[in-house]
Amino acid sequence: MERPCFDILVNRLEVLRKKDTNCRAAIPLEKRIAIALYTLGSSSVYRTVGRLFGVAPNSVCNILHEFCRALIDEFSKEYMSPNYLTSDKIDECVKGFEAIGFPQCLGAIDGCHIEIKPPAAEAVDHHNYKGWYSTVLFALVDYRFTYINIGSAGRCNDSMIYQKSSLTKHIEASALLQEKAKEISGVNVPVMFIGDSAYRFSKKLMKPYPFSTVASLEQRTFNYNLTKARRVVENAFGHLKARFRIIG
Repeated sequence: MERPCFDILVNRLEVLRKKDTNCRAAIPLEKRIAIALYTLGSSSVYRTVGRLFGVAPNSVCNILHEFCRALIDEFSKEYMSPNYLTSDKIDECVKGFEAIGFPQCLGAIDGCHIEIKPPAAEAVDHHNYKGWYSTVLFALVDYRFTYINIGSAGRCNDSMIYQKSSLTKHIEASALLQEKAKEISGVNVPVMFIGDSAYRFSKKLMKPYPFSTVASLEQRTFNYNLTKARRVVENAFGHLKARFRIIG
């Protein structure tokens, strides 16, 4: 990160500044932000970051959480508009996916399991098909996270989460996806999402052809292109798993 950008964070996240006490001097604001940025930008554990900055590992954890909350409170209205299905945004996403070989695509959706230790009363709901307890991070990705939904119990499958999400309500209420439909090989194709075989097929959600040993060349080619386009969401989750040690 360049210094001018760092200075903007310092000026706008004044809420993170702490007062000195009779027992000890507070960690300076600039150092707190630097600790949070370094932790987010590396795969280092809290103990390693603490040694680098001369603070305790639990302080690194607290600083990171406070920084993320403050960052969202300060910048969310400016950079995370709830109306993300705008005409310009759709055009931008579709153009990006066309460049990697999949037309009329708004983004790829998928879910990622995050290991948790639920209360005993909720353990059954959070026990996932992999055999451990989790909550699910569901996301829509182009080359960025454009929509996230977190908190569903681990036993819920991705298709169920998608059907109950606010994302589904937004796309059903928006006429833009159909208005931007394009004719491809004689078929009127609306703008859509792509997902894996676990999702329910619809006009707004494209999934691969079922596996078959006698699949036609056209079906195999389609599945290859869809899978290649879906790598954007797999790569996004891969970065999260590496940086934050999410089990997945």
